[in-house]
Amino acid sequence: MKKLVLIIALSVFPFLSQAQSFSNYADMKGVSSMVMTSEMFKLLADIDFESTDPEVKRYIQLIENLEDIKVLTTQDASISKKMEADVNSYLSSASMSKLMSFKDDGKEVNFYSKPGSKKGAVSQLFMFLKGMEEGEPITVIMSITGDIDLKEVSKLAQDLEVPGADQLEKVNEK
Repeated sequence: MKKLVLIIALSVFPFLSQAQSFSNYADMKGVSSMVMTSEMFKLLADIDFESTDPEVKRYIQLIENLEDIKVLTTQDASISKKMEADVNSYLSSASMSKLMSFKDDGKEVNFYSKPGSKKGAVSQLFMFLKGMEEGEPITVIMSITGDIDLKEVSKLAQDLEVPGADQLEKVNEK
């Protein structure tokens, strides 16, 4: 019995430590963070927009299906190196597939995903951006979880003004 508990603990630990490593950045000096939870999305979805606009209806449907959005941004070189190492470690153990990667305007952007419940949807969309923005170094980690329609998520990320959100449109082109 002790061996079974030890095996389970050792197999789960890498996943817990990776989750903790990203959450550690949220309160770190030199890192800007934004976390929106399912409770926030429920509140937004409950607002009575009384709109017949199809775009507003699609937006509400999208946010109803989200669990959370996490965005971590830094311009600090040492934190950036740590973030990159943690991202590489996370990706090697998270069973995510690479959607695409590209270099554009001084930035290297990589998108990864976990399969969703239907075609055109993913359960997690993960972006790692590293490069220069307005002459300053920048590193961004973005994770969106839920039942995510890739066609609609770029609009939400742009509305939240997430660095690199404009690159999400290129995922839709894939």
